[in-house]
Amino acid sequence: MRRWMLIPLIGLLAVGVAGSAGAATLDFTGQLTLQGWWWMTPSVHGSGSGAALVNGSAGGTHLSSFVIGSGAIGPISTSVTGGGFSTKGVRFTGIQNLTGSFGAISGGPPGGGPMGLSGLMKLCLIFAPCEYANVTVPITPVSGVGFGIGGTQTVAGAIALTLQHAPWTIGQPVMTIHTPNTNVTTPTLPGGFVHGPASLTSSTAQPSGVVQLVSVSKVFTSLTGAIPEYPAIGILTLHFVPEPGTLLLLGFGVAGLALHGRRKHRR
Repeated sequence: MRRWMLIPLIGLLAVGVAGSAGAATLDFTGQLTLQGWWWMTPSVHGSGSGAALVNGSAGGTHLSSFVIGSGAIGPISTSVTGGGFSTKGVRFTGIQNLTGSFGAISGGPPGGGPMGLSGLMKLCLIFAPCEYANVTVPITPVSGVGFGIGGTQTVAGAIALTLQHAPWTIGQPVMTIHTPNTNVTTPTLPGGFVHGPASLTSSTAQPSGVVQLVSVSKVFTSLTGAIPEYPAIGILTLHFVPEPGTLLLLGFGVAGLALHGRRKHRR
């Protein structure tokens, strides 16, 4: 390959990489983890991928806001048996993310925002197997209230429920729990974070940037004596990855440089 032919190839590669770093959208892979504190072991996970709208149309490398589309991660449909105290298991059906919008990510107060989930969760209480004494916990938001969004819900039934929700945060959530043995404790919950390939925050909106957000909810049941509260924790982790076009350009560039070096060595 003649040397003059390398110039446009390297230029094209540079434009592709720069375009990926400053683009208004970034491809990502993601994982959604759902867990309880003392009542659900092990955790359950759903994964997926998509494109995030980063910093609106402005792009840039400093992550201040992003939006991800509905259905990018999940669905989770699985059962977990066992647990603690009077919990015999939990069942998830069709859990996946709805559209999420997050702001104030880097700099200033801990950022985050609302992102609801769709699907159902059933707590298996008192008796096993889970065909008996199932308590349905709605996950899909109702009137703008739900897990990962915020607000309080009430669910009538033989075992009535009150659900308290919080939006997603990159901070450290705090939750006070009243356990069935009447102890009151404040457990250390998983925290959120942001970091990028060049520094902790200034390059997060680049390939290899990572964002983790955490949301917590509490489910209160009318069985106040035996099963007062169920803490529910959601962990959303997004890893920005190079766009396929950028990888292709990078491959062409490396191959061209290698071929040029090989031919030069033979002379």
